[in-house]
Amino acid sequence: MVPIALLSAWHVHTYQFIDRLHESGAGKLSVVWDEDGERGKKCAEKYGVPFEPSLDAVLGRPGIEAVMVEAPTVRHGEIIAKAAAAGKHIFSDKALAPGSAECEKIKRALEEAGVKFVLSMEAKTAAPYRYAKKLIDEGRLGRVTSAYFRRDHGAALERFLPDYWYDTRQTGGGVTMDLGCHGFYLLNQFCGKPKKITSVMNELYGTGGDENSTTLIEFENGAIGTAHTSFVSWKMDNLLEIIGTEGMLVAAGTNAANYRLLLQSKHLPAYQDLSPVPAAEYGKDDVLPIVTFARLVQSGEQKDDRYDIDRAITLTRIIEAAYESARTGRTVAY
Repeated sequence: MVPIALLSAWHVHTYQFIDRLHESGAGKLSVVWDEDGERGKKCAEKYGVPFEPSLDAVLGRPGIEAVMVEAPTVRHGEIIAKAAAAGKHIFSDKALAPGSAECEKIKRALEEAGVKFVLSMEAKTAAPYRYAKKLIDEGRLGRVTSAYFRRDHGAALERFLPDYWYDTRQTGGGVTMDLGCHGFYLLNQFCGKPKKITSVMNELYGTGGDENSTTLIEFENGAIGTAHTSFVSWKMDNLLEIIGTEGMLVAAGTNAANYRLLLQSKHLPAYQDLSPVPAAEYGKDDVLPIVTFARLVQSGEQKDDRYDIDRAITLTRIIEAAYESARTGRTVAY
């Protein structure tokens, strides 16, 4: 069981990730640091571990093998560099950093220290999206020509997130940085290397950042991806559509209780029908990346290709290009 230090409980997924980590038995929270002492003490008390007000003291604490960086996105670079220099393996929440230049600095710090790294791209663990990747890899959809992913909820309408979550000085961006990242890394996984990015964003309810966003990505293989994300939807919503030269997949739902998949493929007997996919066919969600990270630390492997630093950099570059496109009104080269 890997002893892990939490570096800030700022991120809204922090508690969920710690709970899944403990349930897995692969790792345990051992100490908490937070730039906000009150927030950090609350988290430490919840899990019955010490709160340490000094980041340097946490990183120098005996027995700590790894860290969870759940700090504000704009602080990832400095915190990860310190953790790497201290020889700690690093898990970070997405996005890795506001800009790709900072991500490259993080990569150099990781390589110089020889530490392991995982970025939480947790949508990749969802059964429908794992199934979609399997279909693509097996050629059952043919050549992918188009992919669409939508994720949205009502955070700008209901303001159910912490106030700081709407502060772009901490987050580095609005909904495109937050929810949009899921569509970006999934499209990258399904379609390959990006070539050009065009994005439109707006703010409708005064949160201080983009609340409604659609991004088009042209990929080097000719596929065109669309990622729509919003804080102005009624409720949480996910939809994936992948179209290829030999089939089509549509996947909807937010969890195993409401997943719905429809498949049309020339490789099926009823190839003209868009038919429901039985749950047994697409299986169950995989473990979250925090569990994968703890197991990676224990293993002889150096990285997991699904969540490694190069995938993290690609994600940030897409985000960066999307904001540049929205700001300038131009298509931006990847």
